[in-house]
Formats: sequence, C-alpha cells, structure tokens
Amino acid sequence: MVKTNIIPVIMSGGAGTRLWPASRKAAPKQLLPLVNEQTMIQETAERLRGNWPIKGNGFDFGAPVIVCNTTHAAPITKQLSELGIKPCLIITEPVPRNTAPCAAIAALAVQAADPDALMLLAPADHHISNKPAFSRVVANGLQAAKSSHLVTFGITAETPETGYGYIQKGANLDEHAFTVAAFKEKPCKNVAEEYIASGQYFWNAGIFMCKPSALLSEMKLHCPDILKACEKAYEASTQDGNYLPLNEKAFAVCPANSIDYAVMERTEKAAVVEANMGWSDIGSWSALLELKRVLADGDDTNALKGDVHVIDTSNSLVHTDGPFVAAIGVDNLAIVVHDGAVLVAKMDRVQDVKKIVDFLKARDDKNKL
Repeated sequence: MVKTNIIPVIMSGGAGTRLWPASRKAAPKQLLPLVNEQTMIQETAERLRGNWPIKGNGFDFGAPVIVCNTTHAAPITKQLSELGIKPCLIITEPVPRNTAPCAAIAALAVQAADPDALMLLAPADHHISNKPAFSRVVANGLQAAKSSHLVTFGITAETPETGYGYIQKGANLDEHAFTVAAFKEKPCKNVAEEYIASGQYFWNAGIFMCKPSALLSEMKLHCPDILKACEKAYEASTQDGNYLPLNEKAFAVCPANSIDYAVMERTEKAAVVEANMGWSDIGSWSALLELKRVLADGDDTNALKGDVHVIDTSNSLVHTDGPFVAAIGVDNLAIVVHDGAVLVAKMDRVQDVKKIVDFLKARDDKNKL
C-alpha cells in the first residue's frame, strides 16, 4: 500500500494573551512548558513527527513546516533541535496577519516542495493526550482530503463550553467525514446546552487537512485579496537554508483574517471528521487547571508549579517562576507569578486576563508584555 505523505504545518503565530503573565510577547504560550517538561510546540512537533503513526493508518508525516513570528524563529529552532527535529522550512512573518495568510503561504510552500502531499495545519499551542487516537483521526480524514475537501477535525463536545466555537455536521461524505452544515460563534450557556443535547455539534479546534491546491483554489474564489498578497510576498521572499523570511513590504499589505472567516465559513468544500483524542487548547488558566485534573484522574483539585505551599486550598492554580508563594483557605483562584508580575483572579473571570494585557498595551508597558 502506497502511503500518503502529509506535511505538517505548525502555526506558531499566536500571542496567548489569556495566559498572561507567563505568556509574553518574547516567549508566548507555545514556547512554554505548561503541561509537562516539554514546551507546547515541542509537544506538537513530537505528535507530528516522522513515521510514528500507527501501522495501517495509511500515511506518514514528513518534516514539518513552521510558520512563526520572526523573533521566535531562533528559540523554536533550538527547542525542536533538542528533540532531533529539523523542519523542512521555517517561514517567518515580519508582522502578524492571522491564520488565513499563514495557511496560504504554507500551501504555496508545500505545493512547491511536494505537489502530491497533503498538508495538515495545526496550532503550535494545543495539547492532545491520546496520540494513537490522533493518528486514527488523521487517517479518518484522508479520503475526504484526497477528494479535495478542506477537512477540519471537530472535537467531541461533551460539555456546554462557551469558550469554543462549534461546528454543525451535515450529511455523510464517507464512513468518517461529514459535510459542514454551519460554523457557529462562541455561544451563551443556554445555546451551548442546546448544541450538546442535539448531538450534531463539535468543538472547533482549528486543525485542518487538505491538498494545498484545494485550499489555494478556494482562497482564489473566496478571499482573492489575501491570496494575491500572499503570492506576491512568497515570490518576493528569498530562502536562506531552511529559513524563508517573508518580504516585509509585500506581506504587510496582506489583509489579516482567520482561515475560518476567510475560507471555511464560505466554501462548499468544508468537511468535518469527529476527533475524540483528549484535546485542549489551554486557552486560559481555568482550561489548564481542568486539563491537569484530567491528567491526574481527578485526584488533585489544585494545579501547583514552582516553590508553592497551600493550606486548605481547593480548585486553584498556583504557579510561580521563582518567589515562594503560599495560599491559605482560598478556593477557585488563579495565582500566577512570572517575571516580576503577579496575577490573582477568580477562575470564572480568567477569560478577562486579556483586559489586563490591553491595559498594559495602552500604557505602553513593554516590560510586562
């Protein structure tokens, strides 16, 4: 059996502002060891490494393409080299432009490297605890992707989360894939409960698999301004070894938009494959606390890291990068000390951490950002 070559594209342009003060501009979430000793991008690259997928799943992963901020290329290269992973290409963005331009540039690069390969677009900062399940999910999407559909992996939605977008499945495409009936924005609690009760919705994880040519064709149809700008930036850029620094002048004029808004919500080629694989986007301190509980089989009600001591404390996350932190008699708190900044927040308010970042930006406090 001839195996399908899949070139992973690791998207590492996110800022991770909801994990401030640990996640900063110089070292955002994906460069941090949040779940275990590996950083998030190391976890992701390990998951997308070489030929580890389960035998019989019909594919191999090629060397990854990394798309990242210019200033993060060196630390990412170092972190991946510690795992013995050498990307086939590191594309550096001089300015952030969201995931649609990232996907377009990557598709142009993958198509040039191997026109017969599929590309798998994966955020650098997600955790997936069940690697064999992930391998099976990728295999389940091969048929739809090979038939020029843009496949997204819909996470099995077990609880009415309001912090995720949702994907409504439509008709069957094959044994594993469905058409996409609709993409839904982050809902209120009542609407999320309706989604869960219907059994027709998945969480939107922002992971995609497709032919590069299929994505470029749909972008030409639905967001030609983004595609044209990306083609110009790609053509104007000069590769140096396995680095491709995008031409700043050409890339800066590209409109900023997400692949969801620019392509997936408009195309008739969207497909969804269900993914039950222990996924978390670790999008907030509360999400990290919940993940730590799951990994500990629910035995530990707190998530502690660093020089920490707690007494009569529950449902709390306490992290420090140096100073000793003690907590007594508290419940439902995030207490984070990192690089001279301290965050104390109720767990049900940690989504508002971005407001702190906005405040620091407004007063131009670069030392805290």
